[in-house]
Parts: sequence; C-alpha cells; structure tokens
Amino acid sequence: MGRVIAVAQHKGGAGKTVTCLNLGASLTELEKDVLLIDMDPQAALTLSLGISPANLEKSIYDVLADPGLSLDRITLNSQVPHLFVAPSHINLAVADLQFGGRIGRERLLKKRLDPLKGRYDFVLLDCPPALGLLTINALAAADSVIIPVQCQLLSLYSLKHLLDTITLVQEELNEGLEIEGFLLTMYDARTRLSKEVMENMQKTFGDKVFQTVIRRRVKLAESPGAGIPITLYAGRSEAADDYRNLAKELLSCG
Repeated sequence: MGRVIAVAQHKGGAGKTVTCLNLGASLTELEKDVLLIDMDPQAALTLSLGISPANLEKSIYDVLADPGLSLDRITLNSQVPHLFVAPSHINLAVADLQFGGRIGRERLLKKRLDPLKGRYDFVLLDCPPALGLLTINALAAADSVIIPVQCQLLSLYSLKHLLDTITLVQEELNEGLEIEGFLLTMYDARTRLSKEVMENMQKTFGDKVFQTVIRRRVKLAESPGAGIPITLYAGRSEAADDYRNLAKELLSCG
C-alpha cells in the first residue's frame, strides 16, 4: 500500500509546492511511482509541471464534484518517468461554498483516492495556503503530513494554527494521521536568523525536524518557470541534491 503524504502550510511562500514537486521527482529517481495531487486553486504545482489549467477538460475539482468521475480519469503523465499529476483548476476556489453543505464533505478526496493507493508508492498532496475544506480533505486522506517552515520568524508564529487543525483532524476524522516532519526551507547559513529558526525548531520539535535542510538557491526558484522539477532543470545543483537527500531521509524513516 502506498504512502499518502500531505504537504501543508497555511503561510504562503514556505516552499510547499516546490517541496511537493521536487520531493516527488526525487523519489522517482529511487525507483518509486509517485502521484502528485494539486489541491490548490492557484494550480502552482500544475503550472510547475508545464501544464496549463486553462487547457484541461477535467481537473481534481471535477473529481471532487462528480462521484462518478474516478481520479485516474484525470491523472496525467509528466515529463518525469514514473511521476504523475492530478491537476488543479481555479474552479477549486469555490470548494468551500459548493461542497460545504454536502454530507461527508471532509472525506471527498479520501473516497476518490483510496481505490488508487496501491498503484503508487507515494501520493503527495499539495495543499492550498489556507486551513479550509481543501486542506481538511487532504489531511483526512493522508497517512502523514510534511510541514515546510521557511526560515523566518513569522513562519514560527503561524505554526500553531496548523498544528491545532492537525490535532482536530486527528480527533475527528483521521486518528492515524501523523506528522512526518518539519522541513526547514530557504535556509541561508550566512544569516543569524536562519540559524536561530533552526535551533528553535529543533528545541521545540526534536527529531520531528528533518535533518535535511532546503537551502535558498536561485535554481530552485527558476525551475517552476521552466515547467520541470529541479532534478531535470539543474540536476547537478545543490538544490537538486537537497531534495534527493530529503527523499532518502523519508525512505529511511518509513
């Protein structure tokens, strides 16, 4: 049975989508089949794979809206072998309003995903930067959650609300949900702030903080514009190595 991991952080700019994309691509280099599911109405993950939401006939929105539409019907190949994506669309922006009154609204994604879990070694869910119904659906469907934390003080302040939401989901919807780990992103060893954030995280969360740190690198910011992961865009870069190390660490923990 494949592992379903939500990548969640309701503070924007923490590296959530970049992590989902490049961790997925790095896992394929370790001979894993990976499905990425874009749960963000902004469709940044979809765009980062060179896919235009405007040209799609169906997206993850249609899967959630139509009980008769299976997830595999909208899943697309990417340019990376063994890396697949269920794309997003701006229509997801009305999910809270459209699905809010539906019975079982928190488990819409889980019901669509469960039949496919055995097809993939990993399913990575890119959550929107909010704690609404779409993020709740991702957490309810996941085995665990990776929380990217940008090396800035404001990222630490925002963690409490996300952790409270995870606790609520554990109590009411998914008692098996675990925190896979906190991932420090945009780390700059030259600054005191990055070091202080790392020390605070390690002191507070101990071994739940990944040993791998994602360093601030220009190539990492450029690759989404090229529509390919960092492993293809700059495969020999430090940025690519960071995500390869994260993939290895994830496998060693599993």
